[in-house]
Amino acid sequence: MAYWVKRILLKSGELVTEHELRQDENLFEGAAPMIGDTLTVSCRGRQFMAKVIWGHWPGRAESALIPLRVEEI
Repeated sequence: MAYWVKRILLKSGELVTEHELRQDENLFEGAAPMIGDTLTVSCRGRQFMAKVIWGHWPGRAESALIPLRVEEI
């Protein structure tokens, strides 16, 4: 299983979508974090901690690629 951070809400309020991110950027192998979990993401040449706000919750059917939305913390 894999997960991909497709949308990032920056502290500035700006939303970065998958159109701006590279195809391999923020693509991870392994179990996807749940809503409320934190992870390290890359965006615009820097790395920072982000909290999952949408995408994977308990009981969700497993799929090959889980899209996530996160917000910078």
